[in-house]
Amino acid sequence: MVFCKGNAISAVAYSHTSLTPEETMKECFQPLQLDCDLCAIVSNSGQMVGQKVGAEIDKSSCIWRMNNAPTKGYEEDVGKRTTIRVVSHTSVPLLLKNPEYFFKETNSTLYVIWGPFRNMRKDGNGIVYNMLKKAVDSYPTAKIYVTTEKRMSYCDAVFKKETGKDR
Repeated sequence: MVFCKGNAISAVAYSHTSLTPEETMKECFQPLQLDCDLCAIVSNSGQMVGQKVGAEIDKSSCIWRMNNAPTKGYEEDVGKRTTIRVVSHTSVPLLLKNPEYFFKETNSTLYVIWGPFRNMRKDGNGIVYNMLKKAVDSYPTAKIYVTTEKRMSYCDAVFKKETGKDR
């Protein structure tokens, strides 16, 4: 298992690799990069039902989805493709209820998981971290990233500044 801190989104990557330490360091300090000419950020499928914009969404070079919002059965409304899926720590158990759908070998989706440090800690006490570790063990081709504690603190500060509320 390789733990990498990406420069762009401050993420930890989980992957099964047999890289040398030099290759690992080179890979670890590469930012998560997406080459996107046009992005579609798709909200929860329940909000999109009946919109019939799936074909338009699928024309985008990068398609962002949230949490465990499904595409199967809703392709006409939300499209088929997913480039990156941003997942709250509270939605990880929902992903893991249907791991074949989300993490199957042919799935090229990048998963960015975010949540408070207490759930993401690597010392055996991070409940979400432990769930993700098991998922990676079962689905070694899954591309799962976890935001760092520093990045989560930054996001929390922005949220508080913009809303006046603690998350």
